[in-house]
Amino acid sequence: MSDGINLLNHREGIDLILLDLCLSDAQGLETFYQVHQAFPAKPLIILSGNTDQSLVEEALQKGALDFLVKGQFDSTSLCRSIQYALKQQHQSVEIGYRDLTLDALTRQLKIAQQELERLAEVDKVTRVFNRCRFDEVYLSEWNRLTREGSHLSLVLCEIDNLQAYQEKYGAEVCDYCLQRVAEEIVKVARRPADCVARYSGRTFMILLPNTDLAGATYLAEAIRTGVRSVPFPPESLGVTNSPITLSLGVACQIPRAKVAPSLLIEAVHQALHFAREQGKDRVQIHHTGCADPDLHSNQTLHWVSRLLKALDKDQFKLYAQPIYPLSRGQKSCSYEILLRLQDQPGIVCSPSLFLPMVEQYDFMTRIDRWVINNLLANLETMPALDELDARFFIHLSSATCRNGELFEFLDKQFSHSNRHVQRFCFEVTENVALSHLTSTVELSRFLKSMGCQIALDNFGSDMSAFMNLKHLPVDFVKIDGLLVRDIAQDQISRGIVESIHNVAKVMGMQTIAEHVESDVVLDAIANVGIDYAQGHYYDRAKPLLDVVSATRRSR
Repeated sequence: MSDGINLLNHREGIDLILLDLCLSDAQGLETFYQVHQAFPAKPLIILSGNTDQSLVEEALQKGALDFLVKGQFDSTSLCRSIQYALKQQHQSVEIGYRDLTLDALTRQLKIAQQELERLAEVDKVTRVFNRCRFDEVYLSEWNRLTREGSHLSLVLCEIDNLQAYQEKYGAEVCDYCLQRVAEEIVKVARRPADCVARYSGRTFMILLPNTDLAGATYLAEAIRTGVRSVPFPPESLGVTNSPITLSLGVACQIPRAKVAPSLLIEAVHQALHFAREQGKDRVQIHHTGCADPDLHSNQTLHWVSRLLKALDKDQFKLYAQPIYPLSRGQKSCSYEILLRLQDQPGIVCSPSLFLPMVEQYDFMTRIDRWVINNLLANLETMPALDELDARFFIHLSSATCRNGELFEFLDKQFSHSNRHVQRFCFEVTENVALSHLTSTVELSRFLKSMGCQIALDNFGSDMSAFMNLKHLPVDFVKIDGLLVRDIAQDQISRGIVESIHNVAKVMGMQTIAEHVESDVVLDAIANVGIDYAQGHYYDRAKPLLDVVSATRRSR
C-alpha cells in the first residue's frame, strides 16, 4: 500500500486508482479515505473481499466510483467498471472547466459592468450626458423644486440641417458638428446645477433649475448666437463656411405635486415645433400654461389617433432587413420584419418616429397582430419559399408580452397556416423581458411549444440580464448595437461582446450582432465567433417582397 501511494506521489500520467483493501497494510475504509483525500482528482475503484452492503454504500457516497467484491467479477466486468470510471472523470473535468469558465466570465462582467456604469451616463460622441441620465436628473430636480416652489426651465435645441450635413459630408463631419454644438452649449449652461444632455440624434436638452422664463430665453439666445459663430465645415474640407443654425424651444414651470413632469417636456417640444414652423434658426417660447393638470400630450394623442386610423385603413407596410450567417456552411435565410407607416402619398414613416410615444398603449397588440397576419398572408404568396429555408424575426411589444392575449390569437392563425410556424422567431427586447420576466417566460414557452423560436433583442444594455438569461428559453441572443458598433476600437465593448457570446454558447443559444456598419466591425465580430450579422453594411431595410425576391435571384 505504501509503495502504491509513493508511486502516485512521484509518477505522472496515472489515470485511475484500483485500491485493494485486502493488502496486508490496508486498514479498510480508512485507507480509502487516506488515498482519496490525497488524490481527490483521480477516479478510484475499490477491490475488496468484504460483502457488507453498508460498507459498499458508504464508500460510494464518499467518492469511490465503483466497489468490486473479489470472486464476484470477471475481466469483462472490471473493464466495464474502468471505462465507466474514466468516463465519469472526464465528465467531471468538463463540468469543472465549465464552472471555471463561467466564474471567469462573471468576474470579467463585473469589471465591465463597473466601467459601463461610469460610461452609461455619457453620450459617446459629444461627451455630454445622455437621455437616460437626463431623465434621472430631470425627475430629481422636479421633485426638489416641487418642495421649494422654484422655477424649472427647459431648453430644447435642434440642429437645423444635420441630416443634410451627413448626406453631403459624411458621418465624421456630422459628429464634428454635434461635438462643436455641445461645446458651445456647455460654455453657456455652465452652472453646476445645469444639465446638458444629448436628447436624440440631432437635439440637445438643457435643464435649468431655479431659472425663470426670461433667464432661460436669454440663455437660449446666447446658445443660438454662439453656435452660429462656429467655423463649419472644418477647414480641412476646403469648402466655404456656412453657419450652423439651431431651432430652440423654451418652456418654464413651477413644479407642483399634481402636475405630471411630462407636461413640461411636452411644452418644450411644442415650442421647438413652432420654431421649426416659423422658419428655423430662432428661439420660440412656449406660452400655454403648462401648470394646467388637464393639459394632455397633444403630440402623443395625435400619433395615437393617426395609428388607429392607419390600422383601420390598412396603411402599414412590411419591410425586412436580412440577417446574414457568418458560417460558410449555413445556407438558411433570416430576415427581421420591420414596420413602416404609409398614410401619406410618397412618405414612409419609420416606427422610431411614433412607437416610443405609444408603446405603452394596449392597442400596440393590434399592431403586433397586424404584422403577424400580414406576414402570413405574404408568405402564402411567395413562390418557392421552401427553397430559401427562410426564418422571419418579428418584434413583440411590451403590451403583447404582458397581457397574455397572444396565445389564442396565434393558435388560431397557425391552425390555418401551420406549415409556416417554424419560420417564425419572435423577438422580445431585453428591457421588456426583465420588466415582465414571468409573463415573458410563459409566452416564450408557449411559442416554443408551437414550434416557433425566440430571440432576446438589444442584449447587453443591462448587465443584470445575464443573471436572468438562464430562465429565458430563447434560441437567439441579439447583441445590442451600441456594443457592436464600438467593438473594433473599444476593448471593453469587445470584452462584453465576447462574454455575451461565450455565455450564450454555454446555454446552447446562437448570437446575432446588430448594427454592423463596416467591414472592420464585421471582421471583429467574426473573430469573436458571432453566428449572424445584421446592419447597413449589408443592406438597409426594404419592402419585404423586394428583399426576399433579391435573395432568390442571388442564389
